[in-house]
Amino acid sequence: MNKNSHSKIKGGTIRMAQQEWFMVKHGVTGRGLANSKTDAALSYRFQQEGTGYLFTVSGLDEQTALKIIELRQELNVFRFVQRKDRPLTKHWYYVDGDRVKYDSERHTLTIYAKSEIQYIPDDYFAD
Repeated sequence: MNKNSHSKIKGGTIRMAQQEWFMVKHGVTGRGLANSKTDAALSYRFQQEGTGYLFTVSGLDEQTALKIIELRQELNVFRFVQRKDRPLTKHWYYVDGDRVKYDSERHTLTIYAKSEIQYIPDDYFAD
């Protein structure tokens, strides 16, 4: 699960420190629904699956998970990667609402995203 991680090169030597976090937002209103940077209980796993991306989220309270399910056709997911001495990189994922599921027994939310746009916000907002 991601909170802070390290990138490694061959041989296991740490190359650079990295911080990564994830957000789920309502695509229509921009309302934040989940944020691993501000919610210490939330953790997630990110992996490529086929031509898309799978997020497995734990630590959400059930009310939040159910709100995400209710809005599943209108979600955006963001993953932020901050590497030492490099600008923040933002990954914007377009969610397949039919593939957003909540397992109430395991308290785990899975979100499948069909596509990704990666960009550096500083490139758009720099002076």
